[in-house]
Amino acid sequence: MKKIKTFFLSISTKLMLLIITGIILLAASLVIISVLLSSRILTKGATAQMNLFCRERADDIDTEFLRIEDAVGALSRWTESRIPDINSITNDKELRDMIVRDADDLIHFMTEDNKFIQGAYIHYTLDITGVTENDEGVYYTRNEKGDFEIIPFAQTEIEKDPVADYWYYGPIRNKAALWTRPYYDGSVEDYLISYVHPIFMGDTPVAIIGIDINFKALLEWVDSMSYRKTGFMYLKEADGSVHYHVEDLGKEYLHGDEDERIVENEKLMESESTDNKLIRYNFENKDRVMAFVTLRNGMKFVLCDDYDSIYSERNHAIILMISVSVVLTIVLTIVTAVTASRITDPLRKLTSAATEISAGDYDVVLPPEKNNEVGELSKAFRLAVDKIRAREEDNMALVAAQNQRIEKAAETLKKQNGDINVLKNLAYVDSLTKVKNKTAYDDTTAYINEQIKNGVAEFAVIMCDLNYLKLINDNFGHQAGDRALKRAAELLCAAFPMSSVFRIGGDEFVVIPSGIEYARFDDHLRKLKKMLEEERASSNELDKRVSVSVGSAVFNHKADRSYHDVYERADKIMYEEKQRIYALDGHNMRK
Repeated sequence: MKKIKTFFLSISTKLMLLIITGIILLAASLVIISVLLSSRILTKGATAQMNLFCRERADDIDTEFLRIEDAVGALSRWTESRIPDINSITNDKELRDMIVRDADDLIHFMTEDNKFIQGAYIHYTLDITGVTENDEGVYYTRNEKGDFEIIPFAQTEIEKDPVADYWYYGPIRNKAALWTRPYYDGSVEDYLISYVHPIFMGDTPVAIIGIDINFKALLEWVDSMSYRKTGFMYLKEADGSVHYHVEDLGKEYLHGDEDERIVENEKLMESESTDNKLIRYNFENKDRVMAFVTLRNGMKFVLCDDYDSIYSERNHAIILMISVSVVLTIVLTIVTAVTASRITDPLRKLTSAATEISAGDYDVVLPPEKNNEVGELSKAFRLAVDKIRAREEDNMALVAAQNQRIEKAAETLKKQNGDINVLKNLAYVDSLTKVKNKTAYDDTTAYINEQIKNGVAEFAVIMCDLNYLKLINDNFGHQAGDRALKRAAELLCAAFPMSSVFRIGGDEFVVIPSGIEYARFDDHLRKLKKMLEEERASSNELDKRVSVSVGSAVFNHKADRSYHDVYERADKIMYEEKQRIYALDGHNMRK
């Protein structure tokens, strides 16, 4: 009992218990804070990544829709310009036929190269032609070979057409261009969505102009998109009443939002997009999340993935942090206990040795006066302090002198390191334009190639070439040429202020956008081209303005195997741009 009491009275025991308790509390606090913060950060990152991917893919689809709208709008404006008045178009069939014939080349030019377009048409309304057996207009549709062919369609067939409400009556009632809902057209035996523009003269509908998109081909394109390993995409109606999957087309029942049980963020279902949030839902006993964006035609583009898949990194990180913290706590506790127990005996021995040295009797062992180490050390060091003080003062003087020498050596080393960094920076800077040089460019491309090998590369290349440099040098001197090079570098740095700009040859520059500017690559590229156009238009004299040809390409992880593949595409586009500028300026191509 006395030994147990002595054990707990020992300061080493109290210190050991205090340290162990502190380690456990600190580890628990750090784990809780780390889990909360990392969970929030990783959750936010996964949510932002999924929404960004959804918006990017939706933009691809909207680009196709915008092309359709532009084509129909252009054809509508062209047709309206050919109609003199309501009486002429009503009474002059030859005029109506001539407009249709003249529109043939325009329709083919606008539609043939778009793989999603199934058909295009100009059709006069019954208000103009009356119910007649004549073909008042033209309807082009793709055959099995992918070529356009004309399908005859008499005016009497409009009232019998089961889908006329989509392409004829609906747009007339709307009195404005509209996108239709998906529908099945028996004449082409496929599912379509149409963008239709009615032409009115006053309150009288004159003609219907529209383009049909092969909805099945559009769904196949959407279905071919992938996100991670388990993500998938589909289209749905704006109100969520129907979800469209390519494998479900033609089925009697197409499910909608009512078959999904929303778990989190249900109010977002009524929004235009999920923005920076995700909707968690349950479908067929599977826990999932979704992000969506509303397209130009009113439908919603939806990206879905398994909940566990989206947040797998977060869950793994949390498990790893907890596991590591538990292991470290156990290890530190064991080490502390062992260390504390080993410190007690040496402390007693040191106390006895100090007492013996102070007394000058190395054979005498003095027992401790108290039951803790502080009492023993207090008596021993009280006797030894006078003898140790002189030696300590000498040692302090030596240490001070040594510290001065160390500080001086550190200052010298710091200055040398600064000089090395300055030389290294100079080796990477082009002396004329002050942008990065060919050496920096080679190191950067080598690093990018390593990223490509590791499967983590994501970058773009902008190839720029200063036009007419030889003409400037020959006619105005090399100083004028140097000014042109500097001005070109200034424009590139202004358009991409956070990115790497390299001068890799006499008149050649390369821009590799940084991560932040890569995310808004198209905006910065448009800014650069606008600045270059303004600079080029500022003067007709070669020595007072610069002209730069630009070509850009984005890394495609499926097709590109090295940085050089992306560079070659950018260089080719740049050279085509140079040809265009030289032809526009009336100069022969000379580098």
